[in-house]
Amino acid sequence: MEWGPIRLLVVWLVAAFGLAATQPAFAAEPSARPTCHATGNAAEDYAAIARDPRRWNCTTSDWSVASAKSFLRFDLHPDTETPTAFSTRLTRFASIRVLVIGQDGTMATRRVTEHEVTPVTDDWMMSIDLPRIAGPIATVVVEIEGARHTGMISFAELTGASDRRSLSHELLIAGLCGMLCMPLLFNFAFFRVLRERFLLWHVLATACMLVHTLVTSGLINRFLTLDIVQLSLASAFSVAGGIAAASAFSADLIEPGKLDPIQRRLLRCVGLWMLPVTLIYLFVDGGLRPYVAPFYLGSLLPPMGLFVWVMVVAWRRGSRAVYYQAAAWTPVMVTASIRIGSALGLTDGPIEMLVAQHYALGLEVVITSLGVFDRLLAIRRERDLAVAEIRIIEEQSERDPLTGLLNRRGLENRFETLRAEGYRAMAVLDLDKFKSVNDTYGHITGDAVLCAAAEALEPDLDTRAIRLGGEEFLLLLRGDDVVNRAERRRQAIATRIAARVPGLDRMVTASMGLVEMPDDGGMRAEFGVLYGHCDRLLYEAKDAGRNRTMREKMQSFGGLRPRAA
Repeated sequence: MEWGPIRLLVVWLVAAFGLAATQPAFAAEPSARPTCHATGNAAEDYAAIARDPRRWNCTTSDWSVASAKSFLRFDLHPDTETPTAFSTRLTRFASIRVLVIGQDGTMATRRVTEHEVTPVTDDWMMSIDLPRIAGPIATVVVEIEGARHTGMISFAELTGASDRRSLSHELLIAGLCGMLCMPLLFNFAFFRVLRERFLLWHVLATACMLVHTLVTSGLINRFLTLDIVQLSLASAFSVAGGIAAASAFSADLIEPGKLDPIQRRLLRCVGLWMLPVTLIYLFVDGGLRPYVAPFYLGSLLPPMGLFVWVMVVAWRRGSRAVYYQAAAWTPVMVTASIRIGSALGLTDGPIEMLVAQHYALGLEVVITSLGVFDRLLAIRRERDLAVAEIRIIEEQSERDPLTGLLNRRGLENRFETLRAEGYRAMAVLDLDKFKSVNDTYGHITGDAVLCAAAEALEPDLDTRAIRLGGEEFLLLLRGDDVVNRAERRRQAIATRIAARVPGLDRMVTASMGLVEMPDDGGMRAEFGVLYGHCDRLLYEAKDAGRNRTMREKMQSFGGLRPRAA
């Protein structure tokens, strides 16, 4: 195991906690937090709850949405800036009633549904304007019916005109979203070159992360008018789609042999897990409503556990791609684990860490994109090596293993190209009475005779020599004086065999049939046609006494009119 990837993981682990630590730095200081909170049934109102002080919890713990209604009370000091709005975590609910009580006892109320609140543009928050009264405000009471997440009461606050986040935060988020757009363009460009499926999964995962960042940062509210239901759907489905696409991406990205088939199948099936979980989170109501948010966040643990298992297995098996995957997902999983743990009751209240999450996702996309590029380079190298090996195998399959000359397959594959390059003469040669050499001296000596004959044919830039099989050879020639060049090679066969294979009691000669096409290039003939003419002339040479050449010069193939030479 390399030290480099381990160090990279440590660096990003520290970065994840660093991002988590930056969360408070981006938050505006609210005018007021809830002084006390309480729960009640559907029939109770603030007046009923106010009569029993024991029902109020005036600490910052034990937040609960288990009852039908949640009550928040904000007791304001006289020197506190007059609040203008009630803000809280963007979450679906049934209704909210805001009661403002003045120092002189004056009261004003306002009731809204989830379609009437205003999503803010710089966070995953929503805002409701407070009803107006003439004098100073003493108390603000918020009655929430059907809250689906404890963050809706634990993150509640009253804000004033000065409680505005600077544009620098929105500009940072906009820059992050712009960065998330770059892999979309690069992956489509890479896909045109290497059509790997993991590129498309990475596009989908990045697109889901982009949507999730735009929605949960509130930046999308700068450009579109969406209500809470639409924003909740976009947020939940972008999370589900991102997790499913990222899992399928890992299944296709990690190299063959580094995971078991069951692990790849489980990664590809994560979407089947996330879809019903998301639907339950969004739409289950009634008695199960208080449990849907913890259930949803808890349901993210199995995919996270699967991912950790896959990364460990691939890491141990020497996967290179998993280094980038582990480094990319560590900050995301750290922030997600903190959020899940807090939602399941491990802290006094839920911890959102949305800012840390946004930047963790940005880091994930950057590192994963580097991993994609590295994997593409590896695939390109593998394909180049495979192509080179195929070429070597093809070259070997087109060569005669005994003599090293091209074989008939190699010639037929190249014949049209060679003819276009000016090879206008074909000669077929056959060793005379070669069978008697094999019968008398054995096949080892016969092989030595064939090798010596191949040497005598002397292939060069203007002469190609081919072994057709057995004791039969073929020459292709171009340039000047092709007939005499072929004849010199035929005659050299006997001399070269005598020099290379001692102990023979006879000269091993060769007969040849040669066809020459005209120099004007206007004549065309298929390999089989030319070979048939050469073979016929070869047998004429054999019948005429062997150790000689018979040749023809073709004048036209319209009627196959050869001219004997």
